[in-house]
Amino acid sequence: MWTWIATAWLAAAGVALYAHGRLRRRGFAMDPDDAAFLLRFENELDRCHRDIGFLGMLPDRVACLLCVDGQETVVSLHGLRPFADAPGDEFTRRVASLLGEVRDVGLHRVDGIGADFATACGNLLPQVRTRAWLDEHGAFGDSGIVHRALAEGLVVVYVLDDGPDMVFVCRRQLQRWRSSEPDLYQIACANLAATGAPLPAALPPEGVVLRSGDGFDAARVLLLLDAATELVVGLPDRDTLFVGDPERVDVARVEAAVAAVAANAPHPVTDALYRLNGGRLQPVAADR
Repeated sequence: MWTWIATAWLAAAGVALYAHGRLRRRGFAMDPDDAAFLLRFENELDRCHRDIGFLGMLPDRVACLLCVDGQETVVSLHGLRPFADAPGDEFTRRVASLLGEVRDVGLHRVDGIGADFATACGNLLPQVRTRAWLDEHGAFGDSGIVHRALAEGLVVVYVLDDGPDMVFVCRRQLQRWRSSEPDLYQIACANLAATGAPLPAALPPEGVVLRSGDGFDAARVLLLLDAATELVVGLPDRDTLFVGDPERVDVARVEAAVAAVAANAPHPVTDALYRLNGGRLQPVAADR
């Protein structure tokens, strides 16, 4: 019975995440002119700036969320909108100029958030990403993202979460702070534990799906590493953590449901199902 409930929930979550992803891309209902402008902007990014990640429009604002040099930052499109129908390459030049300003000015805010270690500590949180993601995004500028191995195909990275911006901690910052990765891990996990959204002390028969929406639900698997009992966990999305009792899990069904959620997730992590035991995460497929 519990497997049917968990599978049904995850299937529903997959639909919700897919819809959420579409809403994040469009943000809100637009008139045809605004929709045409957004389409042209996205096409321009795809044509000339493939290193920039378009993460979605902000509701009720002429602004979007971009991933620039590994950093998520809000970018106003208000000044760009009047040039949507400009002749020649004017729009192309305006987009390039805007992105140049983001890099030259907007991203300097990273130094403000992490200028000193004492200030940074209050905003430091962990995220779980795949090794493939790290290989693709793990270096920007002259620095690399600070990380540690978590499991086969998974790593822990660190972000400074400051409202609308989520900035990845790089080695340059770590050197400036004269700190170490183990220090970051301890502080980030302590901050994560303090954010709430805890799992119940005893798992109900149907298992638990955690979706608080704060961007760190998948990372809460780190708070379970010292669990006294064996667990099965799924991390299909940054905002989704599935935890179940291996004695009650139909592995094939839950694994398929987790993969379905990951396939349509706005911020996918992994479609694999993991077994957690003795502080170690191991892909379920590896022990078959």
